[in-house]
Amino acid sequence: VSGKADISAFSGSLQIEIRLIGYKTERISYMDLEKNSFALSMKQTEFSLDQIVVSATRWNQSALEVPAKVATISAKDAAIQNPQTTADLLSNSGEVFIQKSQQGGGSPMIRGFATNRVLIAVDEVRMNNAIFRSGNLQNVISIDPFAVENTEVLFGPGSVIYGSDAIGGVMSFKTLTPKFSDTTKVLISGSAVARTASANNEFTGHVDFNAGWEKWAMVTSISYNNFGDLRMGSNGPDEYLRPFYTNRID
Repeated sequence: VSGKADISAFSGSLQIEIRLIGYKTERISYMDLEKNSFALSMKQTEFSLDQIVVSATRWNQSALEVPAKVATISAKDAAIQNPQTTADLLSNSGEVFIQKSQQGGGSPMIRGFATNRVLIAVDEVRMNNAIFRSGNLQNVISIDPFAVENTEVLFGPGSVIYGSDAIGGVMSFKTLTPKFSDTTKVLISGSAVARTASANNEFTGHVDFNAGWEKWAMVTSISYNNFGDLRMGSNGPDEYLRPFYTNRID
């Protein structure tokens, strides 16, 4: 990732410390930076615990400073998992149990608490509440996994910050953030995904488009999903396979 910064205020400094999460800290003088035409290359660390989370306190905070357990699913992790729905995104992380009694389901549970006691938030806007009966009522499949930039799961009570719904935990989804241009030229970027699956006759298509100027930017995300019936595999124990189909008429 390339970045630019104005360091004129550090002119003449004997040592400037430059830090970035996931990279080794660099210490260099202003004179040495000037000799290198103010270009600095940072080395990436293999493992970093200094991860920034926002779900615990609603502002940027190091994960090491948060007393609760917080699981983070980045956009890179989601791209590798390639989930069909957001429910699959949470399930593939191995951190959240998903109650999925049918293909159109996907109700998350955290530490035994169903969705009427677990808050689902998209860009800090709550998507469910506790006024309905207990059980797996709300699901997360209405959230587009391709439009999610970062996912944080806060385990444990979060009612002080989020309200009485967050007794079991909070699932916070952050959608795509528009990117600004660091030059006078318009920054144009985007991505496209197409996927098909024979197990359930799935076809998925997604495209997102970003246009950024120096002072304002916009991003558009569009997805299309079409799922058929999920077919059972032909291999397995006899007590598991069901060689018949039941259809109720009248």
